[in-house]
Amino acid sequence: MAIAGPLQIESQLEGGRGRLTLEGELDIATIPRLDAAVDALLEHGPRELAVDLRPLGFLDSSGLRAFILLADRANEEGWALKLVRPQKPVLAIFQITRAEENLPFVDEPPPL
Repeated sequence: MAIAGPLQIESQLEGGRGRLTLEGELDIATIPRLDAAVDALLEHGPRELAVDLRPLGFLDSSGLRAFILLADRANEEGWALKLVRPQKPVLAIFQITRAEENLPFVDEPPPL
């Protein structure tokens, strides 16, 4: 079992695809860091953004809300969002709230 800690964000961009890998805790205190990382990557105009949630150890309701808003933003702005399915403890939050049914989850990150 992974122990959650401070949020670490790795950002990658190649061609028209970007990827953020989140590790640690995504909560009300760390949402601004996620928002800033998303904005910085989207400034480069990728057609697709994948967010790898596999290393994420903790997610609260504000993190859930952030992904719902991010999916809405992708639809409005015309780029593709892909959320790489997290491990069971974090995935449970998406399942219990039924958000998993409406978010663009994939099992593996798309290649860059």
